[in-house]
Amino acid sequence: MGRNSTPGDRRRPAPDWVKPKFRLVGACEAAGSPFDDLDTLRQALPPVATRRARSSEFFARIPIEKGLALYRHHIGDAGWAILIELDRLILKRGCNPVRLASHNLAKYGISRHAKRRALRSLREAGVISFEQRGNEAPLVLHHWFPARKVCRG
Repeated sequence: MGRNSTPGDRRRPAPDWVKPKFRLVGACEAAGSPFDDLDTLRQALPPVATRRARSSEFFARIPIEKGLALYRHHIGDAGWAILIELDRLILKRGCNPVRLASHNLAKYGISRHAKRRALRSLREAGVISFEQRGNEAPLVLHHWFPARKVCRG
């Protein structure tokens, strides 16, 4: 069949006009290796920044392994939004647990009923625990972060 085929293989052999991808350079062809003078190579390269530039935005601190494991718990869109909002509140207020008021989530289009369902699914996943008294906003403890003083408000 061809040089690249085995018996029973239906692949066509490579045509003769196809150039090989790699070219071997013999000692007689190369006058010297480009790696012989490393100092010249280092001077030609631009300096590499060792640190990232500081950003003015806040980022959610979701541990990668735990975040990927949440996929199996089907926490839903509202669950992810609440998880990110909880992270923002903990970072902003500096305490864990925090009160999660419905008006904090209304700006993202999450109703109080969706909030309640998402909080239950996050509790079943083992991410949070919460305490609710009557019609007050629930006091939510995020288990991924250390518990600190209780915030008021």
